Amino acid sequence: MERSQLKDVVADVPSLRGVFVTAMPDCLLFDAWILPNETWIPEDTASFFGDLVRANREGLKALKSWSSEMQVTIESADLLLVLKELRSDFVVTLAFQREAPLGMVRMYTKRLLDRLDGVLPRLEAKERPRSIRVREFLEKYAPDPHAALARVSLRTGISLDALRKPEALSAPQLDAFEESVKDILGLETLSI
Repeated sequence: MERSQLKDVVADVPSLRGVFVTAMPDCLLFDAWILPNETWIPEDTASFFGDLVRANREGLKALKSWSSEMQVTIESADLLLVLKELRSDFVVTLAFQREAPLGMVRMYTKRLLDRLDGVLPRLEAKERPRSIRVREFLEKYAPDPHAALARVSLRTGISLDALRKPEALSAPQLDAFEESVKDILGLETLSI
C-alpha cells in the first residue's frame, strides 16, 4: 500500500490524530499516518500495539471469552486509542482526540477498518525457527537482554555463541532454552 493511499483512506475522519498499521506476527510497522503537528515516532509504537493486542487475545482465551470481534479501547487524558486485529496480518491502531464521542469513534473505526481491509495486501508470514523466536522474545522483554542471555547460558549449559545463533540447537537444547527463558521472565508460556 502506498503512503498516499493511507492518507486518502483517513482523509475525511474528524478527530483522528493518527493511524498505525502493524504487520503481524512480527509486530513491525507496516505503515502510518499522523497529523503534521504530532511528534510521535511511528516506529517506536508499532511493536507495542501488536503485542498489546496479542496479550489481550491470549488473556481472553484464558478466560474462554476470546472472539475475533475483539478490540481494545484505551482512554488516556488526551487520547482515545482503538486497537483492532485486521485479519491475522495486521493490527490497526487508531488514535483519536480524547474529546471525541465514543459512539462516533466506534462508527469511524468500523468505516476505516472496512476501507483498510480493501487496500492492505495479504501478508504471508514466513515461519522462522522457534529457537530464533525464543531468543527474540527474550531480547524484547528482558530488562537487560545481554545479562538474561548469559543467565540462560549458565542455567542450560549452552554456550553464549550457540544462544546468539540458536538455529543449530538440538531439540533438547531448544526445550531447555525455552524453559529457562520462561523462568527468567516469570511466564508459563511464551506468546511466539
